[in-house]
Amino acid sequence: MGIAVFYENIAEGVQYCQGDMAGTLKKLKTMGMDRIYLSDRSFYQDQDLLEPLLKELDLGVEGMFTFADFAHDPHSQDYKKFIDLAKSLGAGNVLIIPGVIPTEETGDSQRLTQNMICGMGKAARYGKEQGVKVSMEDFDGLAAPFCSIRGLKQFMDAIPELFCSFDTGNFIMYHENELEALELFKDRICTVHMKDRSRTPVYPGDRPKICGDGAKEYPCPVGYGTIAMEEIIRRLKSWGYEGSYIVELMDCTPKYLPEAIEKSVRWLKAHI
Repeated sequence: MGIAVFYENIAEGVQYCQGDMAGTLKKLKTMGMDRIYLSDRSFYQDQDLLEPLLKELDLGVEGMFTFADFAHDPHSQDYKKFIDLAKSLGAGNVLIIPGVIPTEETGDSQRLTQNMICGMGKAARYGKEQGVKVSMEDFDGLAAPFCSIRGLKQFMDAIPELFCSFDTGNFIMYHENELEALELFKDRICTVHMKDRSRTPVYPGDRPKICGDGAKEYPCPVGYGTIAMEEIIRRLKSWGYEGSYIVELMDCTPKYLPEAIEKSVRWLKAHI
């Protein structure tokens, strides 16, 4: 059990505030962060900076994520390079967002969704061979056919080797109950994205997600919003969950990301 933070959030805050990445990571480690979570794109972009820093600070890589387009290319094998990279960095799990269905293609949604299931099945089976858990999440985009409990369950039911990266704040897209979702997917969870939500902006300039009914939901430091974070942690502990809790603050105003990340890490340190 540990605390990780999305590297993309850290990097965006450091860049905006013209801070120092090494100093920021050191500070977060003293506060309780022992791992980072990042995309393959970010790793390749910042590899020369990141690799020595992770080694120097003894920071692990909890997991990695990437975007694919299995909807239109179900036979792509790009996932192999991605999973191999994660394995080389010691990441035990990866998240693949398998694609979206553009508005102009919704009439073909059934075929495109089946394409995604086909591609994800191949990736999950390859991950199993490599000892890396391949997962999906309840993505917070209405163009994704897995942005709801029912949608994600369709993939889970079709692919026995597939795991769930449980995102606490994304079932909000259709105002579904995160605790009901937690119970449903509990046997497939490999890692948890701790994403809190607020119905009003916490910081000036925070970007909202537009839900299926047009409602707006804003990012929020972990433990300070409307998501049942304490109960989620309590249930996970009672089930023997030993994975990481990952701070995610996508859409938070860059100026305030350092503050929001630190508040989130402190809250998690006090509650896990």
